[in-house]
Amino acid sequence: MVDDSELPAETRRDVLKYLGAAAGLGVVGSQTATNPFAHPVAALQSDEDAFESDERRIESFDGTELDTTFYEPTADGPHPAILMTHGWGGNKTDLQPLASVYASNGFVVLAYTSRGFGQGGDSGGSGGEVHSTSELEQQDASALIDYLAQQDAVVTDGENNPRIGMDGTSYGGGIQMRTASVDDRLDAIVPRATWNNLAQSLAPNGVIKRGWIEALEYGAQTGNIAPENSETTAGILERGRMTEDDREYYRQRSPVTYDAIEDTPALLIPELTDQLFPINEGVRNFRKLQTDGSQVTLLLGQDGTHILGQPDSYPPGSETSRQFVGQMALQWQEAHLKDGDLDVSTLHYYDASADAFEAAEEFPPHPERSTTGTVSEPVQLSGADGNVASVDVEIEESTEILGLPTLTLDATPTGDGRSHLFVALQRVRDGEATTIKQRVTPLAVTEAGEIELELFGVHANLAAGDRLRVAMSAREDALTSAAVNDLFGGSLYRPSDDNAGIEISGDSEVQLSVPASQELPAAGTVGGTDGGEMDGTEGTESTEAMGSPEGTDGGGGMDGGTTGDGTTTSGSGPGFGIPAAVGGASGLGYLLSQRLGRTESTAVDSEADD
Repeated sequence: MVDDSELPAETRRDVLKYLGAAAGLGVVGSQTATNPFAHPVAALQSDEDAFESDERRIESFDGTELDTTFYEPTADGPHPAILMTHGWGGNKTDLQPLASVYASNGFVVLAYTSRGFGQGGDSGGSGGEVHSTSELEQQDASALIDYLAQQDAVVTDGENNPRIGMDGTSYGGGIQMRTASVDDRLDAIVPRATWNNLAQSLAPNGVIKRGWIEALEYGAQTGNIAPENSETTAGILERGRMTEDDREYYRQRSPVTYDAIEDTPALLIPELTDQLFPINEGVRNFRKLQTDGSQVTLLLGQDGTHILGQPDSYPPGSETSRQFVGQMALQWQEAHLKDGDLDVSTLHYYDASADAFEAAEEFPPHPERSTTGTVSEPVQLSGADGNVASVDVEIEESTEILGLPTLTLDATPTGDGRSHLFVALQRVRDGEATTIKQRVTPLAVTEAGEIELELFGVHANLAAGDRLRVAMSAREDALTSAAVNDLFGGSLYRPSDDNAGIEISGDSEVQLSVPASQELPAAGTVGGTDGGEMDGTEGTESTEAMGSPEGTDGGGGMDGGTTGDGTTTSGSGPGFGIPAAVGGASGLGYLLSQRLGRTESTAVDSEADD
């Protein structure tokens, strides 16, 4: 658990600022925007003469007062409206840059501090307790929609029906998804870096993401948190795992359990480098909305919203990505709230090697390709030693991979205690291995048998002569250089116990499936090696050998926890969160490196992490 009493007051304030900061449009002032559309009509600019703002305290459905800022364009109205709230641990002031851009482009904006947050600040914050995107938070949003319907400055499409969109990041994105599932007055939403199943996000495949749970606990210190929430989080950290009740608590606060969102067009913006909500979460929301029948576009950016790693050891954000994402969000609202011109594909994704965006009409953009390797002898992965097993695929021609890979193999937990398998896809070039996007997928291995594990989503461009490697270990830190600051547990995940491990069965096959632009050649023979020292930019240097995760219910244990006996359950999707970074090497990781005596931020070769 994080003890904020050890930090100077200034550091506490600054860290909490970044825990709650929204990843806005990335620009304010008069910067020129990158136009992602054929017919752009919106500008990523803030013009203080184009709007006025005032502070308002608005009574919600149950009498709770919500702290808000009302932005009104000075041009003749009425205007469509945008409703916005912030990330976990934040308040309405985090939204000022994004709100100013919308207001400068002819939208009334109501930015509010979510129930229970901001108390003790200059404005007093909003009343009530934080219940973590419960029905109460949804009812607050609907009450504010009621309020906007009564404002002369807002266009209405009928009685108590304002023309309105929502935009927000992380916790703010979660509130959008819940509100859209019950309030059909919403005309457009833009959920950024948010979740589909919070249980899976906080404990992917039965392994708790202790670094982020610690960070969320730290952010909770800025709010009046409901006892049920605090007790749930504290219990998970104390036990080192989720119970069935924990999983149900988080599932009920996740889109995986919400009613269909049928009539609200959604621009979903997960990020390729997000540590808390991997793109798997956004993809599951994307598929849910497609099934629900709503218009939906998936935009994969690289702005680095949720990052706890040191800035010199993690893929940097991109100004190109921030500009493009901001322009698309603005254009989305223009199209759906002002009958603007919209020229957009089903999928847009950031290509770090080109520092540009590509478009496709479906996700994934390439067909599923499979390759199989053979385990000649049993491979032992040790929780104490952190040795690495891997298998390589020789790339014969330029190949793009983008999507959610799956890994299938036989594995057995060994020793006593908890056996956790960690899997990373790596690119090997000129003898150096780089963990792609620093994505490492965990899995609690609880019984012997075949495992089919969905890996965290990746994107990479592989050249002829490269090798695509699947690397596995019983320790996360053997596979990634993205170290988590000690303030938040020192690592993202709970490691395997020292006296536990995993055996990859001999005389069996290991199969990797991944969406790819070219067929994948046959994989090599599986073996085992010691893990090498991590290079801050290049990743791990393990050699040929491959291992696998622990037996779960098929589908990679998508409900994110373990039962009383530790077995992983099935379900779908991750998610929750603090927008911990505003983009690039900034945000929480950068802030902690500066304030807590870590290294200075340095540039990272984006090609090494594409």
